[in-house]
Amino acid sequence: MNTSQRPFVPFPHIAIPVLEEGEPTSAIRLACALGGQVTFVGLVCIETPEAISAGTQAARRLRKKMDDLRGEMGLNGPNRVRVSHTPWDDLQAALAEDPPDLLILEDPGHFECLGITPSMALVDPVCNTVLIHGVWPEQHQRVLVPLRGGPNADMALRLGLALSSSELRVIHLSPPGSQPAAEAPFRGLERVLPRLRGVKYEGLSSINPAQEILDQANRADLLVLGASARPVKEGGAIGPVLQNILQKAPCPVAVVSNRQPRPSQWTGPEGERAGSRAISLLVDKWFAENTYHADEFDHLERLVQLKEQQKVTISLALPALDEEETVGEVISTIQDTLIRQYPLLDEMILIDSNSSDRTREIASKLEVPVYIHQELLPAHGSRAGKGEALWKSLYVTHGDIILWIDTDIVNIHPRFVYGVLGPLLLNPHLQFVKGFYQRPLRSGEKTQATGGGRVTELIARPLLNLFYPELSGVIQPLSGEYGGRRAALEQMPFFSGYGVETGLLIDVFEKYGLSAIAQVDLLERVHHNQSLEALSKMSFVILQAFIRKLERRYNVSVLEEVNKSMKLIHYEDGNYYLQIQEVVERERPPMLEIPEYVQRQTSKQKDSIVGGT
Repeated sequence: MNTSQRPFVPFPHIAIPVLEEGEPTSAIRLACALGGQVTFVGLVCIETPEAISAGTQAARRLRKKMDDLRGEMGLNGPNRVRVSHTPWDDLQAALAEDPPDLLILEDPGHFECLGITPSMALVDPVCNTVLIHGVWPEQHQRVLVPLRGGPNADMALRLGLALSSSELRVIHLSPPGSQPAAEAPFRGLERVLPRLRGVKYEGLSSINPAQEILDQANRADLLVLGASARPVKEGGAIGPVLQNILQKAPCPVAVVSNRQPRPSQWTGPEGERAGSRAISLLVDKWFAENTYHADEFDHLERLVQLKEQQKVTISLALPALDEEETVGEVISTIQDTLIRQYPLLDEMILIDSNSSDRTREIASKLEVPVYIHQELLPAHGSRAGKGEALWKSLYVTHGDIILWIDTDIVNIHPRFVYGVLGPLLLNPHLQFVKGFYQRPLRSGEKTQATGGGRVTELIARPLLNLFYPELSGVIQPLSGEYGGRRAALEQMPFFSGYGVETGLLIDVFEKYGLSAIAQVDLLERVHHNQSLEALSKMSFVILQAFIRKLERRYNVSVLEEVNKSMKLIHYEDGNYYLQIQEVVERERPPMLEIPEYVQRQTSKQKDSIVGGT
């Protein structure tokens, strides 16, 4: 099982110029820290009017030098050599042919030979560019990213996120009296950064931004700044503030400039797009670091060891309604592997929604405790719906970690359970894990390899992208295979119907932040596809769940009771007619607010203390 830190590689292809004199040590260290493939571009500078062919021997020596550097640093990637009277122009031409994700330049190492100034290199670059000032350390932990607005702020943040190993401080500098989040480019940052684990975000006011940055840099190992957006005639990419910082900085500095076209103004739509890019890069980082694969956790002995080391108990609740065709195989498969062969689960129950077939009988014969959710917590009434069953499963289970998988899975495999469990045992910061998979779509006798999850793609994911863009990287927000820590789940309200997955995902995000959520690839899931009418009702319920969450966020009322009846259109014998059906998504309060649950948990804790003594 791979338990190493999952890499965030924002710049997969990196280019570094290599000259005859000196070695780009700092540039190579930065490239290694970023983890991308490195292309060395060797530059041989020939004085005019000497013939270009005079550089043949130098080009050969440079190729040897680049090969040696690769061997020393353990780098993979191609080498290219350019011999030129105008090396900077030739370097730009080479990069334009196959633009890398990042060009790394060293100051002063590269500029004397290239015949340009650092400011010139950062104005309208052909690719994303970072200028290193100072000796890049072999190790760094504390990264500081001051943001002052402008088109390079999001790239500075992207680089800072990729480099920070323990602490990333992001400060937004603004003039006294202004509100840091008022500027459009920072609305996305203000919304997301405070929720991102490992990032400390704060707004600071100062009449002397250079001195403020220098003061803050005394507590940093690295300083990452965006280049100025000024044209060359006004001082270029390195204006007086940045020049002052470069001269006096107590630590190495990286100045970044992206290749995005410069907006005519940095307000309105241009600023909003910058805020959107800020959210996108945070989602990219989350996706890279918090997306797992079930195969990472197929070493079940190791999972058992982690469980015992952490002294946690694990419950699996199986929601069911008329699943006699599949429930027996689901239970037997999980019992054989995850209870008898590997003691990973402490408890498995069936939480039934009053099935009319043999579902409960099959589970009972397999010695699985069966609960009918309509009969639990009678003082609180009974509602139909899967969410109601999941909510009440908190009441009858005992584990510190609670997992749910659906009982209609045709191709059941233990990975549907251990895949979801693995990240929770691996990472103590995670509170909630969602499964995702390929979902074949059956139509008559034909089966498409993909095409399932229609409500996910047509309703859930578009709404997340619109209203909760931080969650736009969640591949299947409506999947039925997921789990979390009881301490978090018992604080969450539960929608009673199909909105339960939507509600839990949003509520966990809003309480614990994006970094508390993970997702895991469970490969393929085969189940019985629902009718179009059933999917229509499911969509109606999920829309209600989204609107309810937005009502609470913005403290407005949108839905009225009259909106909760759905007019279903039927066609029969050449005629259309309407059937009115109430499809209401109601919400249960957090289980911690239910007296019976609190009493049961208190009794369990007392029994644990007595048992321990």
